[in-house]
Amino acid sequence: MNVTIPEGEDRVQIADTIKNLGLQGDYLASSKSFKGFDPNKYGAKNPKSLEGFLFPATYELDPGASVDQLVSEQLQAFQQNIAGVDMSYAKSKNLTVYDVLTIASMIDKEVQIPSERPLVAAVIYNRLHRGMPLQIDATTRFQFHNYTGDITQSQLESPSPFNTRINAGLTPTPIGNPGLDSIKAAARPAKVNYLYYVLNGDNSGHHCFTASGDEFNQLVAAYNSGHATPNCQS
Repeated sequence: MNVTIPEGEDRVQIADTIKNLGLQGDYLASSKSFKGFDPNKYGAKNPKSLEGFLFPATYELDPGASVDQLVSEQLQAFQQNIAGVDMSYAKSKNLTVYDVLTIASMIDKEVQIPSERPLVAAVIYNRLHRGMPLQIDATTRFQFHNYTGDITQSQLESPSPFNTRINAGLTPTPIGNPGLDSIKAAARPAKVNYLYYVLNGDNSGHHCFTASGDEFNQLVAAYNSGHATPNCQS
């Protein structure tokens, strides 16, 4: 049988995706660690799970296979794919492979239009360089497993290290399991000076990008009023 893991899903979402496929075992338990796979090799410091390493793809498994087999194949696919990614630029910025996976996981949660991946990556790099909080709400959604509802004020004010509204720097772990295109974008962002992005109000999935705080506020106001922003930078 074919098991398809969508790009960007975290472990909880993957467990939900496969729950009715007849795989034997507990995916969340199996994906905490795996014999023979060392996350520390990629710059992770004894993480509590394999979040970020569980490569999204379509896997062919025997009927009644175990979740261990799926995890094993995901980790093999990760190792094969990561070997082909040029990490030289990220390393020049003192980022580890694990850091790149963390950035890539944010990109997968934020981006609907593939061409925007390197632009969102650039915003993250630029904010990290300036010591600015990333202010990516997807990190809070990950913390509370709140993927569809509104984020509450108490969630936005949580002191958790996954709250990038108030904490500068990257989250302690990836917030999902990124696909190859997002990993490549996270390893080599676009060369732009953008510090902000806002969804365009035209329901296209496109974002508007800017380096100006004032223009950002105008874009937010336009989005909140339900107006599309014509000719916004992207």
